[in-house]
Amino acid sequence: MQKIFLLFWVFSIMTAVSVQAGSDIVINEIMYNASGDDIEFVELFNISTTAINLQNWYLLDDNDGHTHCIINGTLNSGAYLVIASDVTKFKTKYPGISNVNSNGFNTGGTGWSLSNRGDVVRLFSSTKTLHDSVAYDDGGDWPGSPDGKGPSLELLHPALDNALPTSWDPSKATGGTPGKANSVFTQNVQPTCKDGKRTIDLPKQGDNVAVSVLAYDNEGLAKVELFVNTGSGYNLTLMNDNGLNGDVKAGDSLYTATIPAQAHGTLVKYYVVATDLVGQTDNWPNAAPTDYQAYTVDYVPPKLRITEVLAVNNTVNVDEVGEYDDWFEIKNEDVNSVNLAGMYVSSSLNAPRAFKLPTKVLAPGEYLLIWADNDETQGLFHANFKLSASGEEVGIFETADHGNVLIDGWKFGRMSANVSMGFLPESGTAPEYLTAPTPGKSNVTSKLFSAVCINEFQCTSDFGGTDDWIEIYNRGTQPFDLTGCFLSDECSKNAKWTFPKKILSPGEYLVVHEDVLNFGLSSDGDEVIMLTAADTTTGLDFYDFGKQTADISEGRLPDGSNTWKFFDPPTKGTANNTTGIAEEISIITPNEFRLSQNYPNPFNPSTKIEYHLPAKLTVSIIIYDITGRQMRNLVHGIQQTGQNSITWNGLDDAGNPVSAGVYLYKIQAGDFTQCRKMVLMK
Repeated sequence: MQKIFLLFWVFSIMTAVSVQAGSDIVINEIMYNASGDDIEFVELFNISTTAINLQNWYLLDDNDGHTHCIINGTLNSGAYLVIASDVTKFKTKYPGISNVNSNGFNTGGTGWSLSNRGDVVRLFSSTKTLHDSVAYDDGGDWPGSPDGKGPSLELLHPALDNALPTSWDPSKATGGTPGKANSVFTQNVQPTCKDGKRTIDLPKQGDNVAVSVLAYDNEGLAKVELFVNTGSGYNLTLMNDNGLNGDVKAGDSLYTATIPAQAHGTLVKYYVVATDLVGQTDNWPNAAPTDYQAYTVDYVPPKLRITEVLAVNNTVNVDEVGEYDDWFEIKNEDVNSVNLAGMYVSSSLNAPRAFKLPTKVLAPGEYLLIWADNDETQGLFHANFKLSASGEEVGIFETADHGNVLIDGWKFGRMSANVSMGFLPESGTAPEYLTAPTPGKSNVTSKLFSAVCINEFQCTSDFGGTDDWIEIYNRGTQPFDLTGCFLSDECSKNAKWTFPKKILSPGEYLVVHEDVLNFGLSSDGDEVIMLTAADTTTGLDFYDFGKQTADISEGRLPDGSNTWKFFDPPTKGTANNTTGIAEEISIITPNEFRLSQNYPNPFNPSTKIEYHLPAKLTVSIIIYDITGRQMRNLVHGIQQTGQNSITWNGLDDAGNPVSAGVYLYKIQAGDFTQCRKMVLMK
């Protein structure tokens, strides 16, 4: 549930009819952390053949509450427009650039700025329709040098999908190229090789391991090669996209090869190189072969846990230089001592190589504080990231040679000053808000911060309709005033629903249903439940739930504890008990409307669209181009209950092949409407 994914799909959930003509205005360059005077800017480019009136369009980051940066004037075909954070400062730094919007988005430091750790740039039309969106990051698949080292982020070609990190490169010019052609512009874009996976995280002796990557190129690929080193140097194997030799499906841009089973204790290193028809290459991982993926046969990770997090440390404890900094705590729950050397910690469970730990032997039962202050100069255990007070993730990962797998990690909710989040008792399955942080020692001496808690919930039912609900419980000894408190399913929007006047007595339950909340909970497990105090900033409870099954609830056992179980049947509004506990949920059966992301994506020549219906309904699925023109009426008629699918072969309604580019597909089934984005590569 990394931020970059959540915000990227903000664009995808638009209805196709809301995409207005003029979608050929693209976000073409981003300077989010300039060296020296940090003058941020965003550049727009008109890729269309006509001039487009941008009057009263506006630019915004990921926060809807920030002031809109209003855009003025008309942008001619093939022209650029720079939107600067501060126009006066921008013109001082770039005196030769005149095509600058008259309004800035952070003039005098009174507006908003683009985060150096990743943010979203959103472009809206004058009708408040989301027109283009780029969720960039400063690591992972995104180039890191634009983060304060001089370059800007530049789009390789304005026709590429700018939501993909592989469509961007750091500018060749220090300070970027605002208001003119990008320095990295190319007609023949290098291939893309990314999203590598292996079938077994920690292989055992006798396991064959299939490795796959997503690889494609606009002009075509010559080859994709897997390089494997089992101790005597790298040997290459051609990877296949032919539906044979372990490859699942031909032509889906997923290339596969198999690493044969190895002996106990063997260190296996590997990486992938994709080569296009003119010899350009792209590697996975990006820095291969210096960087590589690996695993050690039969390796078992130690029992390390992150037991406590403090994201707003105002007065609790200081580091070696006397500063009150963010921290999180690692405990060795193994029976043996563990050397942390080469392991990683991160503020994202999808970024397993953020900060490498130095040599440190933790004895059984010993704790270690990691200072999350983004200041590595202050000590060996000062990480290169901070923690967000609005909620984030924290994790510890194995060394590269031991598979770089997640050992332990979890998401925490909105944090207020000097209130930590941790396990009480430490054997629990979910963290709680703690009144008294206990850095470097057991949480047993602390107390729960909130008397009220999220006690049970249900996400979906076989009967469909408004079936989601959340149960609140007062586990304290005094009445609790819930009036004005909030419930939400998003960290970034914690005040979605406000409790009316309600005093919850000790031991009392309160159930709030979906039709009252005006939002539902996803059974996919990609959301959270947040309970926030009436001041809108103090977290009372938080639960990051996993995948759910219809008519089975999840809740605390016993009531108010930090151990969560599944209940079949649910115990809505009554005490949770051991009767009918479902210990594991292994099969998720969706029983709601759902439009899945097409697969593969990007695709060539065809792609599959899956959707789920809770009842027999008349369904239409229509393909639109990015300007909102209908390209193909793919489905129109009565469809059966359950899982359905349709394949699009890239042809329009007249049977003609459509050009490469970004397309939207929209489903209409009863009152349900949803739209997603896909990319056709040729």
